[in-house]
Amino acid sequence: MNQFVTDVVVAGSGLLGLATAFELLSRDLDVTVVGPRTGDHAGQASRAAGAMLTVFSEVEANHDPQRVSLEVGERLVARTGYEAWLDRLGTASNKAVRLVPGVWVIGNGYGPDDAANLRAIAEAAETHGCRAEFASPAAVPGLAPQVRAHEALWLPDEASVDSTILVEALTAVLHANPRCRWLNTTVSTVNERGEHLAVGAADGSSVLAAHLVLAAGAGTTGLLAPELAEQVGAPPLRSGRGVSLLARVPFSLPTAVRTPNRGFACGSHMVPRGDGTVYLGATNRLSTEPDYGQPPILDEVATLIHDASAELNTDLRSAGLIEVRVGHRPVTLDHLPLFGRTGHPMIHLATGTYRCGVLLAPRAAAIVADGITAPSSTSTHPFSPQRTMDLPALDDLIDGASRGLVDMLCQPGGSLPPGTQELLERFLAAALHEIAAGSSTRAVAMRRLWQRAPMAECLPLLLDAAGRIR
Repeated sequence: MNQFVTDVVVAGSGLLGLATAFELLSRDLDVTVVGPRTGDHAGQASRAAGAMLTVFSEVEANHDPQRVSLEVGERLVARTGYEAWLDRLGTASNKAVRLVPGVWVIGNGYGPDDAANLRAIAEAAETHGCRAEFASPAAVPGLAPQVRAHEALWLPDEASVDSTILVEALTAVLHANPRCRWLNTTVSTVNERGEHLAVGAADGSSVLAAHLVLAAGAGTTGLLAPELAEQVGAPPLRSGRGVSLLARVPFSLPTAVRTPNRGFACGSHMVPRGDGTVYLGATNRLSTEPDYGQPPILDEVATLIHDASAELNTDLRSAGLIEVRVGHRPVTLDHLPLFGRTGHPMIHLATGTYRCGVLLAPRAAAIVADGITAPSSTSTHPFSPQRTMDLPALDDLIDGASRGLVDMLCQPGGSLPPGTQELLERFLAAALHEIAAGSSTRAVAMRRLWQRAPMAECLPLLLDAAGRIR
């Protein structure tokens, strides 16, 4: 058995793990990355990401103002330093990673809240001193939908990047750095051994380290034995499973175009990848037990293609399919990331970024590195793994999220007669309230599921459980 000694082990080879290793090396620390370097990286969120740097366009009209202020503020800090971070990476790797500036957000009849969401997005941008310009949908390059867009919002301070090229550049830097060792395997065990952590790998290797950074996405906390997990005290993670695809399209797309969030997902979006290739994304289905080996199902692909063709460009129907990808986005119960030192002084987290992992990667890396090199500097950060989470009650959430549930049920492309959307919203809310308050097998199963994932994205699972259990 090979045994190594290092300053820091980074468990995970997605974007957050690689960015953290890159930052730690810049602070003169020896780093060992434990995670797949080759292979298809099944289920990894980084390689399935649209990689839009969406500072403002993730905002929704019904979001709590304090939450908007916190999240937008952190995303803006990350965005402000992104070009400088890419310059550092490009210099170190000799690989240019290009940003495509700007994102268009369009509103149409598919989303009953689109107009309010676009105004909330614009207000968030303007509040933080950034531009948000309303325009005619006819001014949006590459937009040719079947469903008529009624307005468009241009966000010049947002951007997009090719996550595959970004990961390749980080991989090249780490692989070439003499202070970085990369074990092309996975973590199997973590134990304390005196003043070190002993990290066992699936290939039989063992690494002794002063610090461990867990950056393995939705499966991060499952790497710890129960007794160590109790010391760490990390909040639970769930998976937002997303299906996306790459296609060669018969039209020009100079910059990303998206709809607002709806139906517990990030709306339809197409992102340019160069040479006539476009990324289409993305579905979002909560999973309490993610299966990284599960391939995309036809319903997910059909929803993706139908909504993008109807809402963004009808010529997508004649596009050439290149690849379909599945990624499991790590999400916490309060939707905020987990960056920094845990309840165990040698164990740190870099995960929970949900739909903003590409944007927040350098920010996460700096916060985690600060927690290692200056231990008390990040303990009060709002993304600290040691924070207290305020979680909603089921009754409150049902009342507030029933519209998203109806939006999801109508995919792909479904429509309801006038006035019936509100009727169905009220009916579903009343039915879920009634079932959850009962004592039947169905009610007990719903409450058990809710206890595992008390968040809006759980509502489709509750509806499914209510329909399946007899």
